[in-house]
Amino acid sequence: MKTINSKIRGARRNADRIIQRIEEHTESFPEISSFQNDCCHIEMPASQEFLRSERTPMKEKRRCLQSLIDRAEYLIQQRPKNNEVFQVMVILDMGDLWSSQIIIGTKDADFDRFIHPINPNIRRFEQPDPGKLRRDWCLDIPHHWQTTGFREFIRDEKCQLEGEIWFVGEWS
Repeated sequence: MKTINSKIRGARRNADRIIQRIEEHTESFPEISSFQNDCCHIEMPASQEFLRSERTPMKEKRRCLQSLIDRAEYLIQQRPKNNEVFQVMVILDMGDLWSSQIIIGTKDADFDRFIHPINPNIRRFEQPDPGKLRRDWCLDIPHHWQTTGFREFIRDEKCQLEGEIWFVGEWS
């Protein structure tokens, strides 16, 4: 008989597959022709059910997030050596891990639109302690990266959501 708090069978195997897909999507730096609005998005290649489930062990969720960070660092090292300047950011949505992603932008990309969206239904309040993400999730984030976090409140006619969203990486 299953209890409500039982773990998902094969959680480690599922996380391994997600990490493998993240690595496949980031084997090489994306071609500039794949950019839209000066950005390329590499979304979390996972099922919503797995990442949103309370039954999925935190250590497996953490492994998937760490893989996004590690692969973003890899992409930074793989940036083309031409005159084009590229910025790399990882968005970690702690309220909905499935929404986490890597964003690569040209020097003209407006990363501020991700950090401070112009939407009356979204309110963000900056986290005063950038080390909170490292402590709470035990993530290994390169020390030279920028880290900015927010408490996020989303409200519309149907529902009200509250979460935490972090932006880590190299951007100007």
